[in-house]
Amino acid sequence: MIRTAVLGLGKVAENIHLPACAAVSGIQIVAASDPRPERLVHMRDKFKIPAIYEDSRELLQREQPDLVIIGTPPDSHKELCLLSLQHGADVLCEKPFVLTMEDADEVLAEASRVNRMVRVNTQYRYMNTYRTARDLIVSGDLGRLFFIQCWQQMFHPPAHEGLSWRAQLKQSTLYEFGSHPLDLICHFMGGLPEAVTCHTPRVRPEYDADVLVQMTLRFSEERLATLALNRVSNAPERYLEMRLDCEKASLRASLGGVARAKLELTRFMGRTAPMAQLSVVKGGEVRVERDGQSRLLAHERFPAFAKATAAHLQQILQDRTFSQRPQDAAIYAREILRIIFAGYKSAQLGQTVELRRTPQSITAGYQATL
Repeated sequence: MIRTAVLGLGKVAENIHLPACAAVSGIQIVAASDPRPERLVHMRDKFKIPAIYEDSRELLQREQPDLVIIGTPPDSHKELCLLSLQHGADVLCEKPFVLTMEDADEVLAEASRVNRMVRVNTQYRYMNTYRTARDLIVSGDLGRLFFIQCWQQMFHPPAHEGLSWRAQLKQSTLYEFGSHPLDLICHFMGGLPEAVTCHTPRVRPEYDADVLVQMTLRFSEERLATLALNRVSNAPERYLEMRLDCEKASLRASLGGVARAKLELTRFMGRTAPMAQLSVVKGGEVRVERDGQSRLLAHERFPAFAKATAAHLQQILQDRTFSQRPQDAAIYAREILRIIFAGYKSAQLGQTVELRRTPQSITAGYQATL
């Protein structure tokens, strides 16, 4: 059994981390920490946590866990990653990873020095919806993937976060949420972008944050992706939508609940035909679109955030069997962070930011195994 500790007992621990751990037979929760005594007691009782601490350093010193899951606000991620590594633990850190590229480099250097892993929980790629889509793309049956559209629409500016640390962010939507869609885009494209163009217009002056983000990513081999995150939309909520255009067909992936009942006429190759579509799921779905028709490939009836994190944890357990811990996932997480900061730089300068080329060998292993 892998002795596991959870640092931070907020909603992400309650709804994702601890349920995910309970679903993995090889994980044993031995301790958890949080600076709020009442929260510690509540979570200990709810999840039967053997030992609780207000101080994470004391937990690490006394418990010496094999694996640490970090679910605290991002301004503490660097310190807790370093402490966990120095106490001999592998790390699963919640996104966003760290505050700066320098912080990421310091964490990666320490992970290499002590031969331990750091993973960032961009777990969407482990959901059945996205796994099915990527498997089909990799099979080659749809031809070459050349364009991805990804978007989110909801009314949820930082001010709606109450007293949460998220409410204080100025670099908010792209930094706090963007690692998920960017990870998916790069995962489907099989590599990292060569350039980024981004706009974060202040469309609602009362919100001093990036509540609207529009980003274009240029990939090698004449491929593009666009990302539009709108947190001040009055339209029906769409948590995360993607369309992936390949040479022979398109894929449409929806996450966060789908309720569609549609009958319409579609026109394709000079002919008109009726198309009916019915979808009612709380998790997500992926459809293949070809010749004006839409066909369901896979769906998840219920939200799969904890289930996907459990799959991520299983991958970590598998990687722990290597005597030399693989670092490619941590390097890849650093590169996703680099894309985010390049986006903010592009928006500030009002111009495209060319990204320094990362050797293919750095992320090839991580892309190939997932």
